[in-house]
Order: sequence, then structure tokens, then C-alpha cells
Amino acid sequence: MNKILMLLFFCMPIALWAQRPLPQERQRELQMQMTEASLSEMRMRLNLTDEQMSRLRPVYKQYQKKVAHLNMLNHRLFNRVNADTLSDEQARTLLKGYIDREQKLYNLNKRYMNDLLQILTPQQVIGLYQSDSFIKWKIRKEYLRRAERPRKSK
Repeated sequence: MNKILMLLFFCMPIALWAQRPLPQERQRELQMQMTEASLSEMRMRLNLTDEQMSRLRPVYKQYQKKVAHLNMLNHRLFNRVNADTLSDEQARTLLKGYIDREQKLYNLNKRYMNDLLQILTPQQVIGLYQSDSFIKWKIRKEYLRRAERPRKSK
């Protein structure tokens, strides 16, 4: 009996380790949680009806997904190169790609605002942007608080 318990005791960490989410999956899960928290905060701050929420939810989620994708592309674009080793032509191509993605982001924001105005009043849209900005500020503040906390040494 003791051998079985010891075997289970030693195998449990391996089983738990194997079930942990991959970093990319964890990132997506965290983004989904943040999106849901944002929607909940917006609903409360803007006093949205059930119908408004049911129409807003897919629009907001799709927008967040597209923005995250464009930001990820720009992040990859600049963080995987050494600017000092690029030729002028390579640097120009890189900058053109950046501007193209920024233009896509601008067009996405215009379309998003038009979609929002089909669901919410103009005042609510402004409140949504303010709420979204406030939520992002709270997330950054919490991130910095956690980053500054001294870590326990092992």
C-alpha cells in the first residue's frame, strides 16, 4: 500500500506538469479573461441593456482579437531584428510594413466605431472608450505592482 501511495505522490507532479497550459494557450486564456472583465465593467459603467450587451459582445471580442493580431505582428516585426545590421532597403521595407499595419489598425478603428454606433448612443460609445481606457490603466497598474514585488528565492 505504501509503495502505491509513494508512486502516486511522485507521479502527481508529472501529471500536473503535463496538464499545464502552453504559454500561447495561457496568453489566449488571459486575453479572454481580460475581455470578459472589460465587458462586465462596461456593462456596469454604461448601464447597458441585455440586448445591447448581446449585440456588443461579438463586436467587441472580434475587435479585440484583430487589434491583438495587428499588435502582435508589429511586435514581432521590430523585436526580431537588429536595426544596426539592416540595410537601408531592409529597414525601409520593415517601416513600410509597420505603416501598412498601422493603416489597417486605423481602418479597423473606423469600422469598429461605426459598428458601435449601430448598437450604442454616441455618448455610450464615448463612455465605452473611457471605460476601456480605465480598464487598461488598471491592468497596467496591477502588472507593475506585481512586477515590483520582490520574488521569493528558492
